[in-house]
Amino acid sequence: MDGGTAAPARLRALPVLAAVIFLVLHVFAYPATRFSNDSYRYAREAYEFLGDPPGRAQQKALAAYCADTARLVHRNRLLDQTKFRAPGREAEYRRSCAAKYRDGLAPSGPEYDRIFRTRPAYPLMAAPLVALLGAKAGLTAVALAFTAAAGFLVYLLLRALRAPPPAAVLGQVLYYVTPLALWGGRPLSEGPVVALMTALLLASVWLLQNRLTRGALLLTGALALGFAVKYSSFLIVAPFLAAAAYAALLFVRRTRHRGTWVLAGLSTAGTLAAAVVSRVLRLPGMTDSLQDVFTLHWTRPEVADPWRSLVRLDANYWWQWLQKEALAPLLLTLLACGTWGLWKRSVPVALCVLATGLTGFATMAAHPLAVEQDRLYVQVWLIPVIGLPLALEQLWRRAAPAPAAPGDAGTAGEPAGPTRCVR
Repeated sequence: MDGGTAAPARLRALPVLAAVIFLVLHVFAYPATRFSNDSYRYAREAYEFLGDPPGRAQQKALAAYCADTARLVHRNRLLDQTKFRAPGREAEYRRSCAAKYRDGLAPSGPEYDRIFRTRPAYPLMAAPLVALLGAKAGLTAVALAFTAAAGFLVYLLLRALRAPPPAAVLGQVLYYVTPLALWGGRPLSEGPVVALMTALLLASVWLLQNRLTRGALLLTGALALGFAVKYSSFLIVAPFLAAAAYAALLFVRRTRHRGTWVLAGLSTAGTLAAAVVSRVLRLPGMTDSLQDVFTLHWTRPEVADPWRSLVRLDANYWWQWLQKEALAPLLLTLLACGTWGLWKRSVPVALCVLATGLTGFATMAAHPLAVEQDRLYVQVWLIPVIGLPLALEQLWRRAAPAPAAPGDAGTAGEPAGPTRCVR
């Protein structure tokens, strides 16, 4: 095989290689991941989907939580300079944990449990693997599969924007090395949620390119599954995406075609459908979410005016957040660079990516909890993941000299004519 055909073949293998390395690293890091309180609740639902009665499902999920917590205590002891020589007592900790939480992990009120009951898709998808591998491994495997697939979706999105293969692979790798993968690789719903948001962005690009059938099918499927995974997140992203489409129709003349109207219409329809279903099924709304925040998961009395409390807490939160970011403004710098790269490539696509990414900050504004901020606004990393490869390609194209035309080479011993930047 000559070099001209071997190079493209190697480039085609890079996305697969990147995904394999990502999975290998996460298998190695698996003991360091945490089976959290939320993971316990998803595991309990998975066991119920497998046919266990609620009491038995809770017992199995609690056993998984206590076993993982005991291993975490052991890992921490190994790093303690005064206790690392002492013998481990994991079995004793598991027994004490099971006895302490024999009625289930707190909080155990019906209001808090109801929030997780409205997210059936993730534990349902994980149920077969939970039965085969156990609670933590089964939930983690599904989250990792979605996160690995999301990297491929970023690659396909950048290729659809005519980014060269190396730039597209860079976007995939960035997805795998940012907090998107940190949270996406844990036994939590973040992996499926952000992967489905990435699918929405790929569908948006296809529709903006007037590729109607595949774009409409992917957008509809991602929204439908997203509402079943975590409807509250997609109840935010759907109207944000609709607003981006309407802004493109209003301000960017070349996007006034059927694909953009389909994007706007489907996003609007998804928003209205989710709102109607939420009202009919009486799913927890924003007020319930605020009470969850201010009552510490309903372990304290409800507050009289949660919206006023939210405004005051946000006022305290955001200026302190900006101060901390100013000390090491990596995220803000990457957001600026990513936004520039997206804007230079395509304003309509930039609007869609910004709308989707900024749902992270909207989620954070609705739940200004400093200890959970990285998880709550994790989707803002979609902006630099997609935009940074485009920005770097733009800079490279501006810096690269144009190849000399055959007639511009000059005579022997004389310099060629002036070079031009390629755009």
